[in-house]
Amino acid sequence: MRRVTVAFLLAPLPAAFIQSVVVAVWPKKGMGVFEHPASMFVAMCLLFYVFELVLALPLYLAVRKRPRRGILSYGVAGAVIILLPIVVGLVVVGMRGQLSAYELIYNLVLFGLGGFLAGALFWRLTMAGVHTATA
Repeated sequence: MRRVTVAFLLAPLPAAFIQSVVVAVWPKKGMGVFEHPASMFVAMCLLFYVFELVLALPLYLAVRKRPRRGILSYGVAGAVIILLPIVVGLVVVGMRGQLSAYELIYNLVLFGLGGFLAGALFWRLTMAGVHTATA
């Protein structure tokens, strides 16, 4: 159980790190959390923790007794879990006419990749070394 807890705490870190690096190297200063890489890192971690608690934890509890899957399965599950609420938010913003194609692609790539990395890291911390079935 300790490995699962540690995995849930560490899984958001790659996505948060990527986003904070983007904020750091972005040529135009943003506002709010988009202004400082450290604040973006914290905001992304908090967002991922909420998605983990609401979506990933119930899914994990439901399927933890099933045969083990590979890293690809966990990565895809992580991407889908993170993209579900993001897509809903993007649809709402798009219906208001406040969404450009660039923002849509950026958010889908960022959160899709971040979710995939979170799922893969979760697998690495909880399932590595355990006999796995084929993905």
